[in-house]
Amino acid sequence: MGVYDDLIAVKGNGTPFDKLERVDSRKLVQTIASTGSLPTDYISFLAEVGFGEFGSSGYMLYDGLLEPYDVYGDTPDHLRNVLLFGDDFLGFNTGYKTDTWSVIEIDPSNMQPTVIASDFSTFIREKIHELTLTGE
Repeated sequence: MGVYDDLIAVKGNGTPFDKLERVDSRKLVQTIASTGSLPTDYISFLAEVGFGEFGSSGYMLYDGLLEPYDVYGDTPDHLRNVLLFGDDFLGFNTGYKTDTWSVIEIDPSNMQPTVIASDFSTFIREKIHELTLTGE
């Protein structure tokens, strides 16, 4: 039984994640190789549920990880141990603090990361719940 079997079972039935596309296994191997290791709940979500736009511009989950520089250009030193996996289309990015693999959100107004979840599974389930409630 997979971590996301419950989500896979309802995908395509009006969920915020209906449009997601599974990441190709070669891309996943490249993503893992570029970091050395990644939390399995994140890799499982990309492989089994997918990446892309949730709802109608509710949230974007990338098909891999980005360095903060790729999004913001020059970045402060405190973001050096951060990898980004998504954004809310409004400038707030989410990703990992790679020393703990906790999920963080970066406020674009001050570039400060805030821990918002202990793991990806908790984060993504909360995001789906939030988008379901708002009708995104």
